[in-house]
Amino acid sequence: MTRDSRSGGLHFSVYDNHNGMTSRVNIQSYVVNMSSFSLPSAVSPQQTHEFQEKYHVFLSFRGEDTRDQFASYLYAALSAKHISTFMDHHELERGDEISSTLSKAIQESKISIVIFSENYASSTWCLDELLQILKCRRTNGQIVMPIFYGIDPSTVRKQKGSYGDAFAQLEQRFKNRIEKVHQWRAALVEASNLCGLDSKDFRPETKLVQRIVEDIVLELPKYLSSNHHFKGHLVGIEGKVKEIESLLSIGLKDVRIIGIWGMGGIGKTTLASVVYQRLSYSQFEGCCFLRNVREEYARHGPNHLRKQLLSKLLNDEAILQMDTTIIDSPFILDRLRCRKVLIVLDDVDTLIQLDALIEGCNELAPESRMIVTTRNKQVLKKVADHIYKVDGLNDIESLELFRLHAFGKHSPAMDNDLVLEATSYASGHPLALKVLGSFLCSRSKTEWQSALMRLRRFPNPEIQDVLRISYEGLDDKKMKDMFLDIACLFNSSFKSDQVERMSDDCNSSVKIEISVLIDKSLIENIKGHEDNELWMHDLLRQMGRAIVRDVDNEPGNRSRLWDTMEVCKVLENSTGTMAVEVILLDVSIMKRNVKVCRGAFSNMRNLRILKIYYRNDIVGNDFKPNIIGGVNFKLSIPRNLDSYLSNKLRYLQWDLYPLKLLPSNFVPENLVELVLRGSHVEKLWNNRKDPAFPVLRRMNFSHSRFLTQLPDMLQSPNLESINLEGCTSLVQVLSSLQNLDKLTFLNLNGCSKLRYIFKEMSKRTDGFWDVVSFGGIKNVLNNFTNLKSCIQSFTSNLCLYSSSQTHISQKFAPNLRHLLMRETAIETLPPSIGCLSGLVKLDLGFCKRLKSLPRSICLMKSLEELDLFGCEKLKTFPEILEPMEHLKLLLLDYSGIKELPESIENLVSIRDLYLTQCKDLEFLPNNLCKLRNLERLWLEACSKFQHFPSLPPSLLDLSVSGCEKLKSLPELPSQCLSLSANGCMSLESISNWRAPLLKDLDIMGNRFSSGHIDFFGCDKLDENTSNIVLADHVAIKILSRVKVGRTDLHSHFRYTGDQIPKWFSYRTCGTSINNIMLPPYWNNDDFLGFAFCFVLRGNKIDPYTCRGIDVKLIFRTIDDNRLYGYSGCTGYLWDYNKAFSSDHVVIWFIGKLSLQSEGRLNWPFVCNTEAFVHVCPAYFDKSFDHVNNIEIEYGEIKKFGVRFVYNQDIERCDAETERKNKRSFHECCESSGSTEAIGLLEEEDDDESHSKKLKFM
Repeated sequence: MTRDSRSGGLHFSVYDNHNGMTSRVNIQSYVVNMSSFSLPSAVSPQQTHEFQEKYHVFLSFRGEDTRDQFASYLYAALSAKHISTFMDHHELERGDEISSTLSKAIQESKISIVIFSENYASSTWCLDELLQILKCRRTNGQIVMPIFYGIDPSTVRKQKGSYGDAFAQLEQRFKNRIEKVHQWRAALVEASNLCGLDSKDFRPETKLVQRIVEDIVLELPKYLSSNHHFKGHLVGIEGKVKEIESLLSIGLKDVRIIGIWGMGGIGKTTLASVVYQRLSYSQFEGCCFLRNVREEYARHGPNHLRKQLLSKLLNDEAILQMDTTIIDSPFILDRLRCRKVLIVLDDVDTLIQLDALIEGCNELAPESRMIVTTRNKQVLKKVADHIYKVDGLNDIESLELFRLHAFGKHSPAMDNDLVLEATSYASGHPLALKVLGSFLCSRSKTEWQSALMRLRRFPNPEIQDVLRISYEGLDDKKMKDMFLDIACLFNSSFKSDQVERMSDDCNSSVKIEISVLIDKSLIENIKGHEDNELWMHDLLRQMGRAIVRDVDNEPGNRSRLWDTMEVCKVLENSTGTMAVEVILLDVSIMKRNVKVCRGAFSNMRNLRILKIYYRNDIVGNDFKPNIIGGVNFKLSIPRNLDSYLSNKLRYLQWDLYPLKLLPSNFVPENLVELVLRGSHVEKLWNNRKDPAFPVLRRMNFSHSRFLTQLPDMLQSPNLESINLEGCTSLVQVLSSLQNLDKLTFLNLNGCSKLRYIFKEMSKRTDGFWDVVSFGGIKNVLNNFTNLKSCIQSFTSNLCLYSSSQTHISQKFAPNLRHLLMRETAIETLPPSIGCLSGLVKLDLGFCKRLKSLPRSICLMKSLEELDLFGCEKLKTFPEILEPMEHLKLLLLDYSGIKELPESIENLVSIRDLYLTQCKDLEFLPNNLCKLRNLERLWLEACSKFQHFPSLPPSLLDLSVSGCEKLKSLPELPSQCLSLSANGCMSLESISNWRAPLLKDLDIMGNRFSSGHIDFFGCDKLDENTSNIVLADHVAIKILSRVKVGRTDLHSHFRYTGDQIPKWFSYRTCGTSINNIMLPPYWNNDDFLGFAFCFVLRGNKIDPYTCRGIDVKLIFRTIDDNRLYGYSGCTGYLWDYNKAFSSDHVVIWFIGKLSLQSEGRLNWPFVCNTEAFVHVCPAYFDKSFDHVNNIEIEYGEIKKFGVRFVYNQDIERCDAETERKNKRSFHECCESSGSTEAIGLLEEEDDDESHSKKLKFM
């Protein structure tokens, strides 16, 4: 086990005692041996399928019970269905050795039928067959069907009656080999727990035979399809097949159409074929798989395809010869409506094609199903009940498929890096992986290197021909142009607004064009990303660029230029022509200095987009000119550039533009966006009347430190965004900006010479307004009227006059939503701030001179967030005279607040209240309990805080860590699932903490926080609180996290104490627990994970300040003595720079999903298993390196416990909680009188009903 201490990551290992090696599952190790395929499990595919499957079914039965009757009837029925069946008296030749022949026959069968009869257990031959059958089930997925013939399943499972008698004799007979008897017993238990058939449920017996045959016919196609994966025929298909089958909902009485959608070559047809193969054998009365609809429709027309479809569904070849009018007759359609059918229409390209094929089929028989595969999502939107998007293969699957095609028996060894480069090129695309793997098969390393280098510029034609179909299917030139623009402009993910900004001409339908490209699978939305994050597959991008490049050998004659070397040559030699529409140049990757020719742009009269940028100097969305010093090469242009710039330019970006002016003859009549970040521009033009920017929407001169003035923007009515951040020479902003009705964003951050922005502003501006965060801006609020914007920050020197001097008019920014004045010199706010009734966020963070807030703040009825973080001189919070119905977040961390008013109850919607490091705060108002929506309360490191009032019942998360004078906590709400009190050295007790019912927790939503208990360092905590109150809540906290899906690796709980809670099933006073016997299927779907508990004593701290616990589990399967292992580390469990004197209980939970996703563990524990657990302290030095051989004096594990957590624990936990709550209620009745107690219970129930409405993060 290794651990990356800095990232907190874990590695997991699977141990296999058959080869004595440890297989670490990651991409690098997965490609170590290219010539021999291996899977991250105990069995490789070579081990699994060294034999050739010969039989469909193997019959295991007791001859004297069933040979001449039931078994023979079943054999005959299976043979009649042409199902190859092994039955000993038919297949064995005289002289064959029974055991080896039977073993081989079992291995060569796909399904085993085990007929349990009265005397089955008396035959060791039958029992050995059963062992071999179950072994094949585990190793190669053989299907096992138990039949209980004249015997009750419980008799087999518990070995009672005749089975008990048989085993009594076997134990005597094999008393020296008793382990063999135990294996037989375990095999009977395992087999009897499988889904099977009981003969008593079928009368007459022929119905049982018929049912078995039907089940076999149903299961065989599934076996064949699912096992293609293991044989290497199909990779990464099984999960997708199950999802499609789930969407089909076979058995429901409705008619369903399922669409399978994705880019060309992604595996749509393969997926549909596997599903069709599985379902078509016995589920439907008529089936048809119509391939290549797009091509066949174009070649033969709709009537030919329709005849084929109806002919196969009705099993009537005469339909192929019928006239078109006849096949559309009501008679034909009536016949179709009487049959339950399965239809697959493959590669449908248009809705017209689909309508032509399914016309009249809208009344198919109940339970009929249709699957349609397409590259065009629009085809499916009208008709499909569900649309399934086929994604590419993941990294492991890509490697597996590539190796399958690239490495034959005699392939040479190959570098891992070359294999990874090849699979990376395909980006999970199955067709590309197959084509590329087949092409490279048996080639030398030199040939691999040459081929991969060539692929970077010249794509494989076989792959491109498939992909280009979608491009050619675009309806018009405009959509094709947009696809090519995206392919040439973006090398990675991008946002839809980026495309709109570059392609928009104010009359463009960009949004619908983007939507069409998504529907056509030419671009796609990135899962899990917001803000319309889009992505184009690398192969599609390469295809688009190839389309542009193939037009002409000379770059200057192509429509789009993106290759750095080609762009530089065109600009140097002035070879660009009217064909050029787009130029993209990343200056940061230039490999030499480039001097632009004076007339470089003169002939490019159709240039729409010119983007010259520094990719490496962007952090987030911010341009960082201060790190440009690392650029080695420069792009220089003549001082008096007299080059023509196209009047068709819609997007112009030139980072670090070196001249003082733009070309004098440039007419920006079509310019939508102008970006000159870090430029040397002083003004746009010299001695020239400012031109109109009729369609300009965005202007960005950020960090243009020589800019002294802006052009007159009176003729720019569409301007929405102006970014002037860091323009340190700018001394004025023209008053004409007041006429920009559509202005939504104005950023003046860092404009240190700007003194007076406007004398008046009569027009409204929507959205955001960024004002200087450092510099000398003054006289702001008193000069603006009707500002509808969001002020993000003010200068640290910003001076707002006192309330007597400064007044915010009621007309001031009536729609202002965000007012951010962070790190300003403001001392007070005027009472008229209350006029900003539309304000949503007010940020005054780090206003270190701010002394008070006006009471009128309560008039800000829309306010949702108030940030007063770091306001050191703010000692009091104003009285809240009216309810603030929308305020949800109040940040007072690191402020000078001494107290909060009782009128805090008027914060009726407050959800989060932060008071961390308020060192003068001693208590909270008594009305705190009336905040019925408060969910999070943090008072960390409030060193003077001593006393809590009653807490509101809605509280989910309470943190008082570092409150050194706090002695007790009040009664905690039952649903408070997160409680941090580490370092509360005076804390002695919790008044009460009633447990919640997990079934009542409303977990829909995302408000559930960390859900942990932390009382580290609370040495004065009394025994009742430690070993009873907190211990009882441990299981609830773990199970609540599991229920909401929060099973992250490092979820741990800490408190002072010396007892392992009884909830932990296995406990010891040492560091090892051995011989934990686990039943078959112990890690089934109900298994949730492991919970570990440790009692720790820490004696010394220095020099090892960070510690954890290493945990090692070893599992041994009883039947084959195979070992599997898990190793992990709990992380940093204690980290104070002083030793703690009390024992501490630490509990750590790791969920099953984490085990599977991080360690890729797949334990085949279908039999009895023995588990061993060992723990030991883990030490890390200050460099985060693991340190071994540390003396015990630095700390020790005194006690240790473990529990295997299951879904059933949630129900058990609730039952125990209800029992305790009832007992507490009766005790309350006895001690205080029934009337009073009932009143108390009603109050508690009211709190509980409130908790049921909560939504967790």
